[in-house]
Amino acid sequence: KQWYQRRVAITAGGLSLPRVMHIKAEHGQKGTGVEVILEGSDKPHPHCIHGPALLFERFSQKDDPVRFFACSAYRSRKECSLYVFEDKPWSEDKVSSRRSVYNNERTSTKWYIKPSSRSKHVQAIRTSNQYFCKSCSSFIMDPDEPDMHSDHTTIKTSYKSVTNPTTLLYALTANQGNAQFIFSTETSQFLLKIFTEGGYSHVVCIGTPRIHEMLSTQSKKISSLLLDLDDRFAQFYPPTSFQHYNLMANYFFESSGHEYLEKFLKKGKKVAIIFDPPFGATARVIDHSLDQLTQDIIKACPDTLAKPTTFWIYPHFLSKHVKEASPTLQMCHFPIEYENHPVFKAGDSYSKSPVRLFTDHPLDAIELRGDLFRLCRKCGYWVPRDVSHCGKCGGCPTVNRASRHCDTCGRCVAEAYEHCSECVGCRPIPHHCKPPSVCHRCGDTGHKRRFCPKESAKEPQKEADGGVMVEGGAKGESKNDTGTGKYFTIYSEDKKKELRMERKRQRKDEKRSKKASLTKKKKVPTATLR
Repeated sequence: KQWYQRRVAITAGGLSLPRVMHIKAEHGQKGTGVEVILEGSDKPHPHCIHGPALLFERFSQKDDPVRFFACSAYRSRKECSLYVFEDKPWSEDKVSSRRSVYNNERTSTKWYIKPSSRSKHVQAIRTSNQYFCKSCSSFIMDPDEPDMHSDHTTIKTSYKSVTNPTTLLYALTANQGNAQFIFSTETSQFLLKIFTEGGYSHVVCIGTPRIHEMLSTQSKKISSLLLDLDDRFAQFYPPTSFQHYNLMANYFFESSGHEYLEKFLKKGKKVAIIFDPPFGATARVIDHSLDQLTQDIIKACPDTLAKPTTFWIYPHFLSKHVKEASPTLQMCHFPIEYENHPVFKAGDSYSKSPVRLFTDHPLDAIELRGDLFRLCRKCGYWVPRDVSHCGKCGGCPTVNRASRHCDTCGRCVAEAYEHCSECVGCRPIPHHCKPPSVCHRCGDTGHKRRFCPKESAKEPQKEADGGVMVEGGAKGESKNDTGTGKYFTIYSEDKKKELRMERKRQRKDEKRSKKASLTKKKKVPTATLR
């Protein structure tokens, strides 16, 4: 039941298939897992229309791990079909040629405007009431063009609608794509209040167009820059206010993107970065890109600018991954709600939305008044009313319900949970016991695959037919580590394919023989029937 509830919440939050597979592996279920390899590959990363690809590794307890390049922004091969094996990479010439092809494809859209002419275009649409086609996501600038949009949804714009483009554009809500969900009015006002009272002068909004709209129209003391994967916003803002950007790869699509970022931050005294990534994006990848962006910001203004404050929008049931990636971030208990989300809608009860704000902004400066919150005197910040302070943990738990401390697990859990020795953790009562998660390399519990202590350098000892003989009981262990005297073979990729084909043929032959034996048993003589 717990796994089913978590899977429903993950699906509603837009978590991708590789992420679900990784969670299954963490729960000890048999199957494959997928990890992102951030460092250790010197091969050129292929490009798609969404920017440079990421290197993934699919692993299991039975088969050897397979590394491949896939799209960094879209988490479905139906949305982006980029899939390249690491052992068959693209050459640098092919990468550059494909990059130019995708760049031409990106610049051929109806809403694309050159950065040099964007300022004049924005001034024209703000001073004159133009017609906007919501079906095409573009302005109707040509007088003869309305005939082409007779079957489309068109609307006459005003200054208010043009400065608030989220009211004109249809949101791209595909869970494994952009996952574009707009903040509710209450959530936007709450975040705007934090920026105003915190004394921030510049805010970098990554994937948060509603916050950028409110800062641009309602706040004169705070400057804002929108970085988003949706390039349709380019027709509403000049290049000083919007840049086409991919957070997962820290990639600016325009060559002048870094220059505009430096110009924006030249007069910045106190800078904040707020981003609302898709819940399917891995926390390690987000933190890696954020570190690179932070370094670029500090290099842009080394004298006048300190480290920017982080505001990370993410579900509280993934807080463990946020803590592993950024230990300095703390969770604010205010529920983040969306206008167009099917589950986390605005106006619902507190328990409906599990999305929270993780930040290194001081929590005692964030005031949460109302019937749902209270001020914890020991922690010094506002928490849900049902949550009680834990002296053993030294703080209030992240769960939004009554809890108790488990000495065996060393953390606070819900009151309805009890510690299970077979599951090696606290589980609800009743529940189906599942084996604890194991390492896919050594089979031991207590650590993940990428932190396996038994992984060491490979030491070839003998040559074998189509492979290398290595001494030891595990792949890659040296002679000094094991000393078992047993040998196994590490085959090449071509040899592995041949062996796999042979195994498939053997399995087919076994199935045919079983079917033949079953048909012989089913045949009964007619004499016995009479």
